[in-house]
Amino acid sequence: MMKIETKTGNLLAVKSGHIVHGCNALGVMGSGVALAVKNTYPGAFESYRMQFETTGLTLGFAYPYIVNDDLLIWNAITQYSFGVGIRQVSYDAVETCFSQINQNLHDRLEFDAGTTPPEVHIPLLGAGRGGGNWEIIREIIEQTMDFHVTLWLPDDTVTTK
Repeated sequence: MMKIETKTGNLLAVKSGHIVHGCNALGVMGSGVALAVKNTYPGAFESYRMQFETTGLTLGFAYPYIVNDDLLIWNAITQYSFGVGIRQVSYDAVETCFSQINQNLHDRLEFDAGTTPPEVHIPLLGAGRGGGNWEIIREIIEQTMDFHVTLWLPDDTVTTK
């Protein structure tokens, strides 16, 4: 079983690999890490909105956005809606998203070993604004992923407002 490595710092300072963050299926990146992604990588939000407006966003599907040859952002639809006070994240959707990403990384390595490094970087996906239990989510990711995953815990350089 792959173990998630934990580091402290700004997830969005990562310049290579794959950043995976949880999103809702309603086309809104209004808070938390999703808002930080929207502000840092506007193209990732534009891609997410275009998908929402054309065919909709599917719970359990991770939509890739290529930043450059070294960095890819996954808008993982891990919850249908948003709000506080109740669990919004779907554990099944987390598993489906990470299974899809894991398969994509295997396919990329088979096709071209020189593409985006198969390192995955995540926040406390689904456990903050999504209201999920991090230990359950961690277990799902560790059981699903064959590649190195780094969990980034915020430090004082990170704001999620």
